[in-house]
Amino acid sequence: APLARGGRSGRRMAAAMAAPPPWLQQSGGAAPTMDSLRAPASTWGHEMKNYEREKRRVVDEGLMRGQQLRLPKGVVQQQERVFDPLLQRFRDSGVETHQRLAEERERVAHLNRAQDIQIVRSQPYNIVNHSSKLEALAPGQDPMRLGHGASGETRRMSEGRPVPPSTYTDFNIVSNLAHDIHHWQRPGERPQCKERDATVRKVPHFTVKDFDIVTNRYLDAHESKMANEKHLSILEATHKFSKSCKFDPVSQQFNDPRMEERAKVAMDAREVESTMRFDAQLPPSYKGKLSNHYGIISHEAHNPEMLHMLETLDDERMDRHRNRYIVEHNLHVQDVKYDHVTAARKMNRIAPDRFEEPKRRGYDIIDNMSHGRLLHKEKQLHEDFTMKRLTPWERGQQGLPREPTMENVQTIRLDPSGARGLQSSSSAPHLGGSGGGGGRRRAEAIGSGASSASVPSMRRQSGGSERSAARSLSSGALAAVASRPYAAPPAPVIPGHAVGSVFSHNG
Repeated sequence: APLARGGRSGRRMAAAMAAPPPWLQQSGGAAPTMDSLRAPASTWGHEMKNYEREKRRVVDEGLMRGQQLRLPKGVVQQQERVFDPLLQRFRDSGVETHQRLAEERERVAHLNRAQDIQIVRSQPYNIVNHSSKLEALAPGQDPMRLGHGASGETRRMSEGRPVPPSTYTDFNIVSNLAHDIHHWQRPGERPQCKERDATVRKVPHFTVKDFDIVTNRYLDAHESKMANEKHLSILEATHKFSKSCKFDPVSQQFNDPRMEERAKVAMDAREVESTMRFDAQLPPSYKGKLSNHYGIISHEAHNPEMLHMLETLDDERMDRHRNRYIVEHNLHVQDVKYDHVTAARKMNRIAPDRFEEPKRRGYDIIDNMSHGRLLHKEKQLHEDFTMKRLTPWERGQQGLPREPTMENVQTIRLDPSGARGLQSSSSAPHLGGSGGGGGRRRAEAIGSGASSASVPSMRRQSGGSERSAARSLSSGALAAVASRPYAAPPAPVIPGHAVGSVFSHNG
């Protein structure tokens, strides 16, 4: 009644209370076993409930069994020592006596049972000494005249011989009369005839002919039966041919049009299935390839919007690759420029005086070969790349203010034609003619501001000290280089002296 008054919520509660738990639902309402609880359930929740019930509420059936029979150590050896295998007897005399009495009792019982069976199934007397085997049961009586008694012997005649059968038939074979009518014994002792009902004779159907075997025609309705036989023969031949020859190897088709149609449908379905399975196994990156959106044979566009988008993506990718090579080229040019500047600075750190003495001497002190620039000289003197020391005139011109021009300051510029050689450098003017190969062209002259901004723009530098030296180049040093005059005026030459000018001649 409270559930009925509760409405829908009450009915739901009643249904939940009436429904059996999941473990009873799986086992069909009966008590679950350990195997049913451990069997895989339909849902993960039912498996968790079965696992909880197995671990918390179910007692393992192995705990309800009795203690397992223990076999103490040495019991088997002890049982083996009870019987002596050499003497074939028990070591205990009481056990041996009891066993012999039991064997003797069983032996006598088996012999008595065999003797009884022999008396029943064979002669009741001994065929050797003709003594009666039933003397103990019937003393003084002829065993052949005992009749059908309790001993189980067969029926015998009063003369002591068994009754032999006179015939194996129940009638007289001469008169065909029954023995109770025609027999040589008196009527009371004649054998009784067993009544037998006559069976209906069954004639095989194949022996009954409905046609004349001479004229080979049916007895009635010959034409219709012949037409029916012809139709049946055609159908039977068609059936046999369709079973043995279903496929025509010449035309490569089935003889039955319906079977041919079914085979085509099955082959098409198989091809579609294999194609779909192949497409399902492809990675997602292969499903958007270009050939999926147009015919590779007819070049007909199936999806023009997708083709346009793919072409746009290819152009953007090419632009990204082009920008990469441009950036790498610019970085390489900066590296080449920095290497040339570093090499020039290294040369400038070498004092030019170390090369002046061999020049004044005119020959090599090691091999005593003279120096010169002519072909007939023995050894050529190579010019050094060190920065020459300033003459007094040049040092005097350094403090004069001069306006920087485009010719005073020069920097390295990449030739538009793609050459990578070093063109010019204000810090290494002597490297302008010995730069790299085909890149020796006239440098593009720019202002001092561009020259000062070109050196800090180097980023890819190998050593820490060289990088700090390139970054610490101040604008004052560049201004000092820019204030340098175009060229020093020629010094007066001392007549008759070929060593040098008056500025470099030390009296």
